[in-house]
Parts: sequence; structure tokens; C-alpha cells
Amino acid sequence: MKKDDMKYCPKCGQQLERKMIQEQERIYCCHCGTIYYDNPIPSVAVVARNEQGDLLLVKRGTDPKKGFWALPGGFIDGGESATQAVLREMDEETGLKGIVKKCIGIYNHESRIYGHVIIIVYEVKLTGGILKAGDDAEAASFFDVKKLPSLAFSFQEKAVEKAFGCSLF
Repeated sequence: MKKDDMKYCPKCGQQLERKMIQEQERIYCCHCGTIYYDNPIPSVAVVARNEQGDLLLVKRGTDPKKGFWALPGGFIDGGESATQAVLREMDEETGLKGIVKKCIGIYNHESRIYGHVIIIVYEVKLTGGILKAGDDAEAASFFDVKKLPSLAFSFQEKAVEKAFGCSLF
């Protein structure tokens, strides 16, 4: 749920209001004094290639962008590092295992469902597993970089181009 959708305080149940705090309008509970900051949601995405250099993509099985091809990825769970999350998400969505090689970049995305999302994109070297769609992916496949489909999110296209060092889209 986005913070803008909150009507009642999760701590005390009283109705929330908007108030200028720290030079920004924020959601505030005047009963218990809790300020609800509109913090971004941390997430990860994977750039992984097979031995032929083809890019690993998943076909999204849920919104946003259901049916579009995308880099494997998802939200970071509580208590989990970003590198743990990227390997978990790749395994859950594709059945493949790997090791993190490097961080490609950090991107911002405004989601109509989740609000502000920060995505940390990692390059991962594949080490094993069997390619199969899982979790919330309809399909998982490798694509020749010269024949890539449009990706679900523009930040992913930027990350892939940065990883490959050239314009692909």
C-alpha cells in the first residue's frame, strides 16, 4: 500500500492527517505522534548472460507490466542484503544460480502501484541450475542481444546498455 492510501494509524488506529513536517507535507498521527515518511521501496534486478553472451529475461506474470519481458528481480526482504536478494530473485524466477560480479547501477522508478522504487541492478555470473520460469514469471529465456524485445521498464534498458557498453534499444 502506498502511504497516500493510508487513512488510519497502524499503531493506534486513529485517523491520520497531513501536516508540514521538516519542510514537507507528511502523513501524521496527532494521537500518538507518529510521522509516516514516504520512503522508497528497495528492490533489485539481475543482468545475467549465458556462455554465448545472451541476456536472461523473464516474462512478467503480474502487474505492473504483466506480459512484458524484463530483467529478473524484485523487492528486498527484511533482514536481507541487496546481493542476497538479487540471487534469491534470480533463483525464484528462473531456477538459475549465480554469484554477484558487480553493481551496474542504482535507478529510480515511479510505480503506479508501489510509488517510488529504488532498484539496484547487479551483474551476475551464472554458476548452475536449470532454466525454468518460477514464482511470478510466465516464462524465462535467453535472448540474443541483437534481438532483444522492448523491456518492461526504461531503467532496465539503460542498465542493460550500461552493462553491455553500447546502445541496444
